[in-house]
Amino acid sequence: MKIALVGLGRTGKIVAEYLLQKDVLSIVLCKQNSFSANKDLGDILGRKNTGIIVESSDHLERRLFGKNPDVLIDFSSKSFLRDNINLLAQYGVNVVTAVTDYEPAEIEKIKSIAEQGNIGVVMAPNITYGVNILMLMVEIAAELMNDYDFEIIEEHHKHKRDQPSGTARKIADKISNTLLVYREIAAHSVRAGDIIGKHKILICNEIEKIEISHESFSRVAFAQGAYKAAQFICGKRGFYEMRDIFEEERNQRQQKVSAYNLETIELDLA
Repeated sequence: MKIALVGLGRTGKIVAEYLLQKDVLSIVLCKQNSFSANKDLGDILGRKNTGIIVESSDHLERRLFGKNPDVLIDFSSKSFLRDNINLLAQYGVNVVTAVTDYEPAEIEKIKSIAEQGNIGVVMAPNITYGVNILMLMVEIAAELMNDYDFEIIEEHHKHKRDQPSGTARKIADKISNTLLVYREIAAHSVRAGDIIGKHKILICNEIEKIEISHESFSRVAFAQGAYKAAQFICGKRGFYEMRDIFEEERNQRQQKVSAYNLETIELDLA
């Protein structure tokens, strides 16, 4: 599998380092006029030369034709996929996008192109493993505690532009759509220092309170999630979210357990 990476911000650099270790990174793109353009990736990461020259995302068609990546991981901004999704579909490059501030119309455009069957797309504003487990827990809570009050508090570094975060909006949607009677769920944002990411859900009534929270201690968590998503989408077509990846893993585990149980029964009968 050959992976292209777009975006070398705080998280993008960690993702680049992680993909180098996995020996799957073939091309790194930056925005036009970036100071990173035409430099060896090693210079950007503060390590020895990698042989991968960071290239500007202009003339993208030429870049894709020359390197022919299987999957593109996007940690840049919503403008990249908005402007280039048709070209990626034309070249059959699957996409994992961890961008969090898409407008609803932009999401529908990406989804529509993926569902036409030329490429596969994983849209993952909630790309870490742990936060997806949190979402499953919150869905269970919303189903069983539908008459409780739900509030979301999310914290990120002071440079994060979207408020609330894409993950907080996703959590709010899941709660609203699971409750017996739909209601809007408030999400409160904190932007301070270099907080990597924390999401906390308060579930309260007049006599008790439950808190469900997830916090990332390292941006490596985002890199691991992005790589997992790239492995999943490689060779697939259509539109997916992180929950589809975990559902596939769950099915695989159940199949292994079923196969083991069947083998055990056969041995007992032998």
